[in-house]
Amino acid sequence: MATGDDYNIDDLFREAQSRWLKPVEVMYILQNHDKYQFTQEPPQQPTSGSLFLFNRRVLRFFRRDGHNWRKKKDGRTVGEAHERLKVGTVEALNCYYAHGEQNPTFQRRSYWMLDPAYEHIVLVHYRETSEVTLHNLILDKHDNSTLSY
Repeated sequence: MATGDDYNIDDLFREAQSRWLKPVEVMYILQNHDKYQFTQEPPQQPTSGSLFLFNRRVLRFFRRDGHNWRKKKDGRTVGEAHERLKVGTVEALNCYYAHGEQNPTFQRRSYWMLDPAYEHIVLVHYRETSEVTLHNLILDKHDNSTLSY
């Protein structure tokens, strides 16, 4: 695991403007959450590169960010995919991600540790990516919409 000497939080926040953070970097921020300020209200229409740290015990509805996210087939619930990410060789993080309804290259990723003692600490990262995945192409074809480049 990373120690305090391995990362500079300001550098990580700068890097988050142009790329997704690596699992070890996310873990560092979550492990050192006490050194940083929590966001007290859900941000409204956060832009690409934005990072927010939430305490789910204080702010349950941190996902109410004003963006329209792709819905599940029921048409009501946001269709978030889930992955467990490894730090080194150990599964250590939950990652939930959603794609924009009108813009599939705009994404939100929410991370928290699998350790129950810290699962209430959430890091949310928003990014506009130029990556068009096979998953996006299939969903767009299913929705009868076209991609614009």
